[in-house]
Amino acid sequence: MLKALLLVPVLLFALSAGASAQAKPDAQDIKQGDPAQKSGEDMGPAAEEIMRRAEIRREEDSHKEMVERADEAAQIGGEILTSYKKNKTLGGDDLKKLERLDKLAHKIRGGAGGSDDEGGLENPPDRLADAVSRLAEISDTLNKSVQKTSRLVISAAVIKHSNELIELIKRIRSIQQP
Repeated sequence: MLKALLLVPVLLFALSAGASAQAKPDAQDIKQGDPAQKSGEDMGPAAEEIMRRAEIRREEDSHKEMVERADEAAQIGGEILTSYKKNKTLGGDDLKKLERLDKLAHKIRGGAGGSDDEGGLENPPDRLADAVSRLAEISDTLNKSVQKTSRLVISAAVIKHSNELIELIKRIRSIQQP
């Protein structure tokens, strides 16, 4: 029993010594010239420049994707209008395009810094023909707003037009087709 009581403190001391040896070295223990021990915060000017250029490239790619989405949204809006004028109804393909347009509008709004705040649609159209016509108009306006916007700004106009387009799509879905 006495041996067990003496063995416990010895084991605790040995384990604590092993654990402290695995701890991070103090700042005074780090050798100044050892590059293996440098932290990520102590990057040199060349590394900072590389990081800055990579961030700019990501922002440019993101903006380019947003411009492409806006182009596609305007094209889909025009296609839905043309199809509606021709058939006087929205077919299955048109509803798929409407779904794609909704997704594009959400991505554009998110990329522009907008959120899911729902604002009501000003003067919501009662007829499907008016709603589809307005859909094409707003999608084109959204495209023009995105084209004018730099990647360095958050555009309230882009967010407003995206929200309006999303609300209009909801309205079109809720209008009874003739």
